Order: sequence, then C-alpha cells, then structure tokens
Amino acid sequence: MHTPAEELLCRLVADLVGRARVDVDDRFFDLGGDSITAMQLVGRAREAGLVITRRDVFRCQNVAELARTAREVTPSAGADAGSVDGGAQQAADGVGTTPLTPAMLALDDDGDGTGAGSLRQTVVVQVPAGAALAQLIAVMQSLLDRHDVLRARLTGPVGDRNLEIPEPGKVDAATCVERVAVPSDITPEDLASAVSEGMRRAQALLDPAAGVMLRALWFDAGPAVPGRLLLVAHRLVVDAASWRVLVADLATAWDALAQGRPVAPAPAGTSFRRWSQLMEEEALSPARVKELLYWTRVLQCSEPVLSGRASSAHREVPGPAGKATWTLPASQTAPLLTDLPRLYSCDVDDVLLTGLALAFARWRRSQGLEEHQPLLLDVEGDGRREITAGVDVSGTVGRFAGVHPVRLDAGVDTPVAAALKTVKEQLRSVPDSGIGYGMLRHLNPHTARRLEQLPRPRIVFHHSGRSADAQVADWAMTAENATADDAGAVWLPLRYALCLTATVQDRPDGPRLTITCAWAGDVLAERDVRVLGDAWIAALTALAQHAQDPQAGGRTPSDLSLISLDQSEIDDIAQQLSL
Repeated sequence: MHTPAEELLCRLVADLVGRARVDVDDRFFDLGGDSITAMQLVGRAREAGLVITRRDVFRCQNVAELARTAREVTPSAGADAGSVDGGAQQAADGVGTTPLTPAMLALDDDGDGTGAGSLRQTVVVQVPAGAALAQLIAVMQSLLDRHDVLRARLTGPVGDRNLEIPEPGKVDAATCVERVAVPSDITPEDLASAVSEGMRRAQALLDPAAGVMLRALWFDAGPAVPGRLLLVAHRLVVDAASWRVLVADLATAWDALAQGRPVAPAPAGTSFRRWSQLMEEEALSPARVKELLYWTRVLQCSEPVLSGRASSAHREVPGPAGKATWTLPASQTAPLLTDLPRLYSCDVDDVLLTGLALAFARWRRSQGLEEHQPLLLDVEGDGRREITAGVDVSGTVGRFAGVHPVRLDAGVDTPVAAALKTVKEQLRSVPDSGIGYGMLRHLNPHTARRLEQLPRPRIVFHHSGRSADAQVADWAMTAENATADDAGAVWLPLRYALCLTATVQDRPDGPRLTITCAWAGDVLAERDVRVLGDAWIAALTALAQHAQDPQAGGRTPSDLSLISLDQSEIDDIAQQLSL
C-alpha cells in the first residue's frame, strides 16, 4: 500500500522522465533524471503540496525514501522558501537594487554584456485556437508580475552594474506583446520562416538598460487554427531551466483565464534578488575562500593545445562560428541515460564527459599532438543549489546557470569502464558541484584578482537536459524552436574556441542524444572538429555497448565515504566477492 506522498511523487517523476509508470523502488537518476529535471521535480512537488529539496532528490536512493523526507506545504514551509505571509514578504524581497550574479557578470567576459545580438534565448509554444490578444496580454502580465527579473533594468557603468527591479505591475505586458497575422493555411516551412524573422526583429528590440528584457510575438493564424507564441528574452534574465518554469506558468495562467478565475501569480519561492544577495555574502565566507586552492590547482597547469594551428590566446571580437551536430539512436542513448548511471552510481554528465575525455585524447593524437595532456574545459551547471537552509529557487526565473573549470584525464586507450570510474571521481572532487568558482571569480575582490590572472579554458560543455519531442498540444514547445534558435549566424563567446552541447529529446521510439559542436574558424578547422565529434560519438557508442556487459558496474571511492579505499582496492574486493 503506497502512501499519498509516494503516489504523487511516482506520478511526477514518471511525467518528468517520460515513463508510463514509476515504482517507489526506482531511483530518479536511474530513470534518466538530471539536475534540471530534479529542479522541476522540486517545483512541481511544492505546487502539489509537498516540500522536498534538490538535495533530497540527489541524496535519496529511491522514490519511497524521497517521499519519507517530504513534508506538507505549510505557512512556515513557505516562509522558509522565501514566500512569507501569502507572498507579500517574497514580493518585497524581490524589489529594489539587485546585485548581478556570477553568471550574469560572466557575460561581460565576452564583451558588452548589455547588448542583444547573440545574448538572447528563445522559446516557441503553441497557442490555443481562438485566443485573443487581450487574453495573451493578461497571461504575459502574470509572468511579468510573478518573475521579478523579467521587469529588471540594468543600471550603472561597466564594472559596477546592478539590476533595478520595480514592483509588480510597473511593466505593462501590452508593450511587450505583438500580434503577427499569418494565413490559416500557412505551410510549416513558411511558419518556421516567419518565426525566424520575428525572432530577429524581437531580439533587436531587447534593451536591458531600458528595462526591455522580454518580447513576445503571437503568430495568429485565425480563430480556428492554433497559433504560435515566440518568447525572446535577454540572457541576463533566463537560462534553460527558466524556460521550463515560464512555459509551465503560461499553461497555468491560461487555465485560470479559461475557467474564469483571476490570473493571479503565486509566489515563486526565494526571490532572485534575495538569491543574489546570498551569493554576495557567501562569496566572502571562509568556507568558500578555502576553495581558492582547488581552483588555482585546476587552472595553473599548462593549458592543452587544441590544434597545431597558430592562433592568438583570445580573440579580440566575437565572431561567426561553424556548427555541426551528431545524433545517437534511441537504442544507444537509453543505456547512457539509465543503465550506466545505475550500474556505476553516477549521473548522465559523468557518462557524457567520460566519452568526451576519451575522444579528446584520440583527437589530439590524430592531429599529431603526441604528448598526452588532460582536457581542461568549462562545464556549465544549472546553479540552483541550496547554498543556505530554506532557499527554494526551483520556481524562480533568472540566470542561475554558470560555468566552472574542470580538468579531466581518462588516460590514453583506457577501457571505458576504468575511464568512467576515473572521470566520475574527478568530477566528484569538484567542491559543491562548482558553484563556488563563480562567486570567487566575480564577487570576492581578493580571490577574483588571483583567478583572473590564471589561464581560462578554451572549451565549454553544456548539457541542456531532456525535453519532450515537439508536440501538437496547446502551450507545448513546438518544432519551430529549432528554427528560431538557429536563426542568423552562430556566434561564439570571446573566451571559447569550441562550444560543446548535449541535448536529449524524448521521442516516440525513445530518447535520442544530440551533440553539437560550434567552433571558432580562426582557431580550428572544420575537418578537425568533425574528427573530434566522430570520436566523441564512437566513445559514447562504446560506453552504451559496455552497459550490456554482464561484468559492467562497480563502486568508486566517493560511493564509500565512511571508509578509505582507493579504486584498486575496491576493484580487488569486488573481484573476490564475485568468485
């Protein structure tokens, strides 16, 4: 007999990982969950009346254990999360001068972080047939009023910038929403083209200094045909997880409107302003400052050469880049997302980065760079961590995602099992999943001076998490997302020569992994990047095949924190037990 909490969490987890059914003995990450979907689980559970934390999701071994840690939402629980007295205190906390977070400040490393250009993100959703402009304005007003950072204005000179966030209602959604008429019989190709053109027009209107952080274009195909809503936001105020929050809020607001209820935004949890203040305080704490030694060791080693091609250390201006993609079939993707994490008590990023580390060693050899060097790269994390008790940013929109450097060494021609264990432990050695690096790099003046003098990685890796296949459903993301996102040139930040992205899309035949490489043409040649991409796919394929090996699996030192054993000792014990 399952408890109500178990039944609720099983339903929520099943929905997030694309399963028809989830049992209480299942572990969230064994089912293909990741850090972004963990954040979504926390938010959806709270909306349904249960309080769990992101830390609970990572710590608990299965849904049953997670249900036992959950507690019902109460006024005091809301207060802990930053929504006191029905949200009045949360609203007050979210208004006023707001420090920039490390993730925001990092945008200035690429040039003028106030500009539009490539510094935008987009999403396209289906709008119900028969919608009216007044209804969409009301829905958008609820987003602007609930999520403070969408109303923000960037102030101050370079090096001393802040956000000024006005009270809810001070930004009129009518100034942000535009109707674009399209024929009711428009072809998918023409609709995609219209969306792309609209994206270019909307992004040109973004102006952080004027408080224009968000634009919405409604492509109205008439009363009998569903339309499209294109949202374009400045990267200062959104990240990948923010879009999931915003799309869910769009649907909730529309449902309220359709049922004749007021479109009243609920408190979003800890305000972005409060979060940014906590980051400033935490950056000066002795515990964080102690991390400086770790980050110095990671960055002060010699940076690996990417190619034999001569190039400057850093490009003077951002520029257009090449782009290539590779996709694994569902039969090879599924073991990477579920079997290997279960067998090795790791997560999906461990698997993806193991494949990349193996590929990097082979790639260097193919370019005639015989000397073995570890892979130095920036890894982007979701950033929504419980840096102090009672913080809940699972439903807060803002730029939380930030990067931190890692140095990975899987060896040369290492068996995939050994490589996975090695890379897993190297990633586990990163303090607090890397959130402290941005604080020390941007918010603490003493540590910032030290870190800014060290070499910076030329490669960045980003795992954007899982998303459902484009659906024909109201308020679901649509196929035009890919077209809008690719519109215009591909631009590469100043400090990177190579940007690597992994995305997983759930499709009817199962999940499919796509990796994308974008590169600076003045540093890397296309043929060299394609060799790397091919090697990465080959390594991931080998890892997927390894998951079917009856001997696959095993523990690593981080799994046995109560005893001190190295990997060879753990492997010896495991072998003796199997005899």
